[in-house]
Amino acid sequence: MKFKLLVGTALILSCLQVQARTMDAIQQSGTLKVGVPGDYAPLAYRNASGALEGYDIDMANALGKSLNLKVDFVITSWPTLSDDLAADKFDIAMGGVTETAKRKAEFGLTKPIVANGKIALASCSVAKELPDLEKIDQPKVKVVVNPGGTNQTFVDSHIKKAQIIRVKDNFDNLQALRDKTADIMVTDLIEGDYYQNKEPNVLCMATEKPFSGTESHKVYMVKKDNTKLLESINTWLQGETKSQLAKQWKIRE
Repeated sequence: MKFKLLVGTALILSCLQVQARTMDAIQQSGTLKVGVPGDYAPLAYRNASGALEGYDIDMANALGKSLNLKVDFVITSWPTLSDDLAADKFDIAMGGVTETAKRKAEFGLTKPIVANGKIALASCSVAKELPDLEKIDQPKVKVVVNPGGTNQTFVDSHIKKAQIIRVKDNFDNLQALRDKTADIMVTDLIEGDYYQNKEPNVLCMATEKPFSGTESHKVYMVKKDNTKLLESINTWLQGETKSQLAKQWKIRE
């Protein structure tokens, strides 16, 4: 009987441990858990030494400091991002989250962080030949895409004739362009700007303006019922940190 009672108690405690962390619980823990896929430069990515860096990494650390909390980064992925947040693996999702109707319905989204939209990033050798969606969606063109995010949604919805090469993650997308095993990848204006400046004559933006209808914003995402955390983040975003770090990382606001 005692054994059954102990097992029952352990199960109850286990259930309590997986409940959503409220703002009060976060503050009591002293740690803010931030989920990032870690493959989206210049927002959140691993540098040559393997350490996370980027605009959203700096933003997360600044947010944590303002709340007097230590920041613990949790690596997630685009296919599992929403499920991981719903399962309380972290308190806030950052690192390239696009505002969508589905995410807005299911989660709490912050005020816009950075203006954005979908563009085509290409191998520079073919960029000039692919200035619009009509030229891109041709049988001879190879479009590379990774699963789980809004880039895949765009490709699946708009690419009907071109060859689609599906790879594991965003790093593989970029490498395919460098290796010229693919011609273009659909990505965000933010990322296109970054890589065109970082790797001139290798990676070029084939489309300088976002595809029509794709204009969007990057946001941060929390659980729907975590209203105190969302309010705290939005209040903090009204300060100067967002603009200061955007200039530092050369990100268009």
